[in-house]
Amino acid sequence: MILIAFGTRPEIIKLFPVVNTLKKRGIPHKTLFTGQQTDLYEDVKELVHPPDFSFADYFYGGQKHNTLGGSYVKICQAAETLYAQHPFDVVVVQGDTTTAWALAQMAFYNGVRIAHVEAGLRTFDLMNPYPEELNRTLITQIADFNFAPTRQAFETLGKSGARNIHLVGNTIVDAVDYFKKTLGLRVEATPLVPVTLHRRENHAIMGDLFRELETIAKKNADLEIVLPIHPNPNVQKHRHLLKAPNIRVIDPVGYPDMLRMMSRAAFLITDSGGIQEEATCFNKKVIIAREKTERPEVVETGLGRLAGRNLEKEVSWALIPPGNPVASPYGDGHAAERIVDILSGGS
Repeated sequence: MILIAFGTRPEIIKLFPVVNTLKKRGIPHKTLFTGQQTDLYEDVKELVHPPDFSFADYFYGGQKHNTLGGSYVKICQAAETLYAQHPFDVVVVQGDTTTAWALAQMAFYNGVRIAHVEAGLRTFDLMNPYPEELNRTLITQIADFNFAPTRQAFETLGKSGARNIHLVGNTIVDAVDYFKKTLGLRVEATPLVPVTLHRRENHAIMGDLFRELETIAKKNADLEIVLPIHPNPNVQKHRHLLKAPNIRVIDPVGYPDMLRMMSRAAFLITDSGGIQEEATCFNKKVIIAREKTERPEVVETGLGRLAGRNLEKEVSWALIPPGNPVASPYGDGHAAERIVDILSGGS
């Protein structure tokens, strides 16, 4: 039996193509929601069927634990019980979240094989991103299946001594292709500039980033800047800094609505890893509010610029229209099929 595990919005977005492929092929599987992000789960929960197992109500009491240690300990304890009660053959984890590392570690302790989707991403700096760089590095050491999204990730895994490495592409392309078709998305350029800022390593400079957004808005009155603000208090407390009439601060939006905005964007500003990848699917430029990225491909294609906290300096670059669209470096939209092929073959 295959267990597909997720606890955050990005994990669901990147794993629902795998779940759908398993379902279409009639391959037995179960799903688990750990409740790591109970607040953002509502936006994407309809992408997958209701989870067979959930730690959210039973273990979390419906409340989010904001400390890393609190979330990690509770997920580990609940996973220990789950693995003892159910003889899973393999648990599929995605990315670099607390959910992914806690479930992988407990699977290792309980003799359950581990499949790591989106394996091999690295900045080689444990503090950027924090704590994700540590989480994904640790998962590599114990994973039985390592599904690399890009050639660079594949080569990194090989150098690190990882086992059973497969270059499959990134399931984010599968997800975007699905919504392009179901929503009938058409890529166009408008004055819209979607912004997302939330990363833990940016909390200390979030005020500076918001002031940069205010400066960008004042200097570019023709732009329409939209910030679906993250619910984390370390982000929310700075919203008062955004006063320009061409900035709209809105509640978090569902994934289909975010893709609609991206398809119409002049350019994007983000510290999100997923949006860096999605930008390549829409041929959109993205100003990356980070010092380092584990997704160098977006920079190498010419669609991304690392700005750190100095967002405004890259606006003139971002306003230059990108060239003709090229294929996304993150795959061809068939990553989930390759993953399921390998898991069902057991190799």
